[in-house]
Parts: sequence; C-alpha cells; structure tokens
Amino acid sequence: MKKIILTSALAAAFTLGTAGAALASQYVAYEFPGFAGRSVVISACGMSNIPFHGSYKWYGDGQSGRMYNQPNAQGVAHFTLDSARNAEQRTPVGWQSIFIVC
Repeated sequence: MKKIILTSALAAAFTLGTAGAALASQYVAYEFPGFAGRSVVISACGMSNIPFHGSYKWYGDGQSGRMYNQPNAQGVAHFTLDSARNAEQRTPVGWQSIFIVC
C-alpha cells in the first residue's frame, strides 16, 4: 500500500514539474510569408540562429527575445520582443539570430 501511495506522489510531483517547465517564450520562424511552408520553434535560453525568414510569430511567456541581424547574436540587438506580449509579422524578416533571455 505504501509503495502505491509513494509512486502516485512521485508521479504527481513529476507532472507538476513538467507542466511548469513547459511555460516559455517561443519564436516560430516560417519558411515563407503568411506563416506558410516549413517552420521551426525556438524556445531555448540563449543564442539560436534562425533558419527561416519568411514570417514569424512570437509568444511572449516570461522571457524576452533579443533579435540580431547577424548570425550567432553578433553585434548589437536590433529589436527586443517583449516577455509578456505576443507579436507576429506576415512578411519576410531580416533577423538572423535570437537570444532568449532566461
């Protein structure tokens, strides 16, 4: 009986921990304008190069995103996506990399 209770408690703790970890800002890069074609979701903390530049959607959920016109977040940040607001652009963008601040 104690094993079942302990297992259930561990499963509940794992579920809560996993659900909390799912909340993070996300940058979705699309291959073509109008949110079309292939896409990639970037949500990792730190620097990520952006493979597609056709259009984007940003889901601000706690972390801001610094946008760079150069790969590897080189140079100065061109724009910062808000940590608490969503944003999108249906037309091509020139950003080559993002640094998600965690």
